[in-house]
Amino acid sequence: MKALRFYLELYWIALKSRAEYRVDFAVGVVTALSSQAAALAFFWTVFTHAPAIGEWSSAEVLFLFGLSAMVLGLAEATMNGIWMLPFYLVAGELDRLLVYPVRSLPFVLISRPELHSLGNFVSGAITVGVAWSLAPPPVAAYFLLPVWVVCGAFIYTSALVVVGSLSFITLGHHAWHMMAVHNLLASARYPVTIYPRWLQILTVFVLPFGAAIFVPGNWLRGEYPAWVALVAPIAAAAAGVGLAERVWKTMANRYQSSGS
Repeated sequence: MKALRFYLELYWIALKSRAEYRVDFAVGVVTALSSQAAALAFFWTVFTHAPAIGEWSSAEVLFLFGLSAMVLGLAEATMNGIWMLPFYLVAGELDRLLVYPVRSLPFVLISRPELHSLGNFVSGAITVGVAWSLAPPPVAAYFLLPVWVVCGAFIYTSALVVVGSLSFITLGHHAWHMMAVHNLLASARYPVTIYPRWLQILTVFVLPFGAAIFVPGNWLRGEYPAWVALVAPIAAAAAGVGLAERVWKTMANRYQSSGS
């Protein structure tokens, strides 16, 4: 309980420190909203020329859009600190983080929330609402939605940690390798069946965003029973967290201070 209170207090302090920069916050939210609007404009362009994509209707694909945006928004708001790992390593700041009497991975993750995440989350929630107004889902979907969003955020963050841990052996200021994970999450906006087989395997089994996005979407289309839409995201999130912790510990043990 003491550790939990510490993490919550740390997160609250980090949140307040980020909120001090009001112009940066406003610009970030507007940028996030603009990014989602641009993606939806492309969606609208596609569906003005095709009635469906991979047998998915416009409302069904719109749900994927909204859910992936909500997953991104929650992850950015709560566990975004892994993006700073390359900078911590180069600047020698990880030394300080590793000597605290708490687990280093949660410490790193919650130390830098991004407030522009509000734009992604809100736009995603509105998009899901529009999708469900066009194609009303079962009542259970409203209760399962928070599970999908939370599990998706953990899966996305776990994938970032696994890939980001490469920074321990490839020092540099940039986090381009983690952008690959971000782009794969963006690919979840469209049905997995339209992608090449290797990409389907990657996004469903290796970095299983599909468990929290495609599986719920398929359940809403009547392809899976309800228990699959509940169990698959939870199982994928639990597996992702376990793998991320193991990879982090293994790579952190190889860490050598930069001496700066």
